[in-house]
Amino acid sequence: MVWFAIVISFILDSIVSNFISLNSLFTPLFTLMSLILVYPYFKGMIEKYYITSFVTGICYDLIYTDTIIIHGFLFLFIAFIITRLNILLSNNFVNVIIMAFVCIITYRFITYGLLLITDNVSFHVSILFKSIYRSLILNLAYVSLGCIILERLAKKFKIRKIN
Repeated sequence: MVWFAIVISFILDSIVSNFISLNSLFTPLFTLMSLILVYPYFKGMIEKYYITSFVTGICYDLIYTDTIIIHGFLFLFIAFIITRLNILLSNNFVNVIIMAFVCIITYRFITYGLLLITDNVSFHVSILFKSIYRSLILNLAYVSLGCIILERLAKKFKIRKIN
């Protein structure tokens, strides 16, 4: 079920980005959000979760960004943040939304910093904040819907998750 959720998110990233322009109010980060949704189903296997996050980031790099390792390590770092947030917060609907909020902001700040460090593109800080709120709208809705769907699937197939 874990890989199913990640693959569906990966495909939805592609489909939604084809229908939504870059200047719209919505920016999908579904693959990143899937890392939040699948964490409870690893049943205490943190190393496997980190490997899954790294592999997902590498695939994201190869298909969407044409870089080799940047998103691999970025997704690994986000996975580390998710594991630490799950220690502080219980795993319920509201806390999943909070984790998504924190992960989107962290992801956008790190990618903005990497673009500035590499002097690839010069952005103004207002563009960073615009990309954050554009990412938040669609992805918080996705993580909410994904949380509900995965809960129901887990109950239907009797898959246990960690609390």
